[in-house]
Amino acid sequence: MASAALFDLVLRPLLFTALAGLALLPLERLVRARPPRRTGFATDLAFATCGQVLTRVLLVFGVGWALSALDAIAVDRPLFQHVVDPRLRSLLDVASGLLLFELGGYGYHRLAHRVPWLWRLHAVHHSSETMDWLAAFRQHPLEIVLMTLVQNAPLVLLGVPLGAHASVLLLLRLHTVFVHSNLRVPAGPWSLVVAMPCFHHRHHQRDGAPRNFAALFPFIDRCFGTASAQPSTEFGSSEPLPQGFVGLLLHPFGISRRRRSVSPAA
Repeated sequence: MASAALFDLVLRPLLFTALAGLALLPLERLVRARPPRRTGFATDLAFATCGQVLTRVLLVFGVGWALSALDAIAVDRPLFQHVVDPRLRSLLDVASGLLLFELGGYGYHRLAHRVPWLWRLHAVHHSSETMDWLAAFRQHPLEIVLMTLVQNAPLVLLGVPLGAHASVLLLLRLHTVFVHSNLRVPAGPWSLVVAMPCFHHRHHQRDGAPRNFAALFPFIDRCFGTASAQPSTEFGSSEPLPQGFVGLLLHPFGISRRRRSVSPAA
């Protein structure tokens, strides 16, 4: 029992970080989008290890309870229960789950650039001056908790089956690391359906109004008028923020010595 808990809380998030690095680091060397100019490596590594473990603990003991409470009031019948073909039903469950998850994430992301206290959490993610696979992990654990609640609540309430729900979580987690990576992906029809690294990198552009809020489906930004095809040049926050792991964790609570950052209006 203790070993299973240890694996779930500590080893599972560390294993995901290691596998993501093994998959993407060689690709970033072969087909990189821009020359490597790595800053903040120790901070990003701390978020990818210690931060991931802390986040996992918060998710298991906080979000897990909240989603269980929502499950008690969820609809009794799944959305596609009348679809006879089990493979088609599973496909529809995953597709609808991805769309619901993305819409919830898009809404939260827009608010995170408008609401000051949400921005203080989100600014941690925007503090990275380097875009690569490791930068994807620089997120405040409390923000991940809030986003997890917002994105998963619709799936729970609408009765998306557990298997499809798990597939949605895995696909989105993998894609989150991918869109931050320093990879050059050729433009094509796929770019209209699935967000590529260049699409998300534009969101991390240091100056100007934020654009490209969607994590997976770029057509959501097009529908709401927040899409941009302009290339990104410089990353990071335009306001001074702490550089270290502990400083960034404390920053949203006003404990940091640095001046509080303010996001441009979304």
